[in-house]
Amino acid sequence: MTSKAFLAALEGAKKRGNGLILIAAHCRPDGDAVSSVVSAAAILRDAGYNAVGILPEPLPDSCLPFVPEDLIVRSSAGLNPELFLILDCSNPERIAADGFEPSCPVINIDHHPDNSQKAELSLVRPECCATAEVLYHFFTDCGFAITPENATRLLLGILTDSGCFRFDNTSPEALESAAALIRLGADRSRIVLEAFSNRDPGLVRLEAELLNNHLQMAFNGRAAWIVLTPELLQKYGVEVRNTETLIDAVRNIRGVEIAALLRDEPDGYKLSLRSKNARYSAGRIARRLNGGGHEMAAGGYIYAANAEEAGEILTKQIQLEFDAL
Repeated sequence: MTSKAFLAALEGAKKRGNGLILIAAHCRPDGDAVSSVVSAAAILRDAGYNAVGILPEPLPDSCLPFVPEDLIVRSSAGLNPELFLILDCSNPERIAADGFEPSCPVINIDHHPDNSQKAELSLVRPECCATAEVLYHFFTDCGFAITPENATRLLLGILTDSGCFRFDNTSPEALESAAALIRLGADRSRIVLEAFSNRDPGLVRLEAELLNNHLQMAFNGRAAWIVLTPELLQKYGVEVRNTETLIDAVRNIRGVEIAALLRDEPDGYKLSLRSKNARYSAGRIARRLNGGGHEMAAGGYIYAANAEEAGEILTKQIQLEFDAL
């Protein structure tokens, strides 16, 4: 997708009907998804377009300070957009739009390498650490102004998806993009405080219990995982929307090369995967387990009757990855 084609699509939408541009991301939104939806809606609205983001699910507490309510809706009921932007969402099944079925042109912007969205216009840049980074470059190339508030929102996506530049997706270009956003007025300190240094006490206690009492290890400590149950969430008063960072506690263990978090659901276990060694692909494992994602960070689903069975299925897939080299 070129900037010329994107601008033409925006102008086309503006001239049709109500001119509404609806912007959505993936279900169970993380920092990059929230960042992308909110910043895109704000930047387009500042440029005179009728844009709104849809975030139907409860957001992580770490993202709430960056989401003004006037930029988003919780439901697509009654909306009839002239253009639909899908951001940071690799496949149609994961679009979080409250059942909205687009009858208007669709634009797809993402950084996931396995993106399979069907759209009239598409921009997928796997080399970027976050969709927020893709949007920063693209909006700049298109000539849009980026205010300090929107620079902060875009930087939120870059920092959360790169783990404050700890993860392997931290490229020189990602660092340069962050520096450019800070020059535009992005409040880095506020993001670090809200997204990384403001954890709920219940979440800290839940993490401690998971590591002390529920940590599973295999392959002489090269693989490790924890299982998150509804009972544990209830015990510590933690909501699922705030549990994305729990897998980092497993990834940080010395010797672990593949880390996983299994979350108990009615018909199986939602799987989050992380790789610390570029030789081993979390993405390949996830694709064999009903999912996908990046090579170092991915997710899937294990259909199993209990945690023991799910662990056996997971270890078999990790074994295939270790044996491949």
